[in-house]
Amino acid sequence: MVHPSIEYAIYALICIGTADAVNKRARLAGIPVSTYLLVQSPFFLCLVLVIALFTTGIRFSRADIIHSIIVAVFSFAAFTLMLHSLGKGYASINYAIFRLSFVFSSALALVIFNEVFTYNKVIGIVVAAAALFVFFKETGSGTTFKKAFMFAVAAMICNVLYQLSLKFATTVYTASPSFLLSTSFFFSLLVIGYNLFNRKLSIPKITLLYAPLNGILSALGALFMLIALSQGEVGFVFPLIHMSFIVTFVISISFLAEKPSKMQILGVIVAAIAIIVLIG
Repeated sequence: MVHPSIEYAIYALICIGTADAVNKRARLAGIPVSTYLLVQSPFFLCLVLVIALFTTGIRFSRADIIHSIIVAVFSFAAFTLMLHSLGKGYASINYAIFRLSFVFSSALALVIFNEVFTYNKVIGIVVAAAALFVFFKETGSGTTFKKAFMFAVAAMICNVLYQLSLKFATTVYTASPSFLLSTSFFFSLLVIGYNLFNRKLSIPKITLLYAPLNGILSALGALFMLIALSQGEVGFVFPLIHMSFIVTFVISISFLAEKPSKMQILGVIVAAIAIIVLIG
């Protein structure tokens, strides 16, 4: 019988991987990051509200509010930086970099959460680091792709902080849907502030084609991830969920006409091997 944490992690993997591909398609359409977030976040928030109402109800504690603010800040930073990286970079490659954030979160989890030390985790971390090195070497001399790479790395670092703060929150929050609702509310406030800062409140019509879909897929992915985290180790659940870049890779090659180099494809394969070893 499949452990519930694995089942929910796979659901999250599919939703997140597809949502990531939608992000790339939106960036190809020339949708500004700020206005994309402005449409995406309300759909995310509304779906989470519906889920909360029809499951556990809405229940908040002081811990929910405090931790949801922290998680929202790191989530917003990671998501925004990642969207910027997609402006010129490959979704198939940049999301592989972004999702390798588990390398650091898994390593830190051994110390912070006293999770079980295994040789598989050490080997997986080393192999994943090798994948990052391959991606770095393949950015070439072009300034545009180097900039996209740096945005992806910055997003990855923020995602590490998001993952660790989220895992800690699972030990203190009242209920997954309510916590996710609180987090998405603060995320939406950050999006509004970001748009006011950039003075971009007009919404291109094409935004309505992609942002709502991403909001729905991201909300479902986040919910499944929270449930999986509450039932399993961060060092196991996050690597499995972060296999979502394989889904993004397949969609990007098949439908977005991306043509990564042989070395970049090798990097994706090495990253996948790292995850398989880590959770093996």
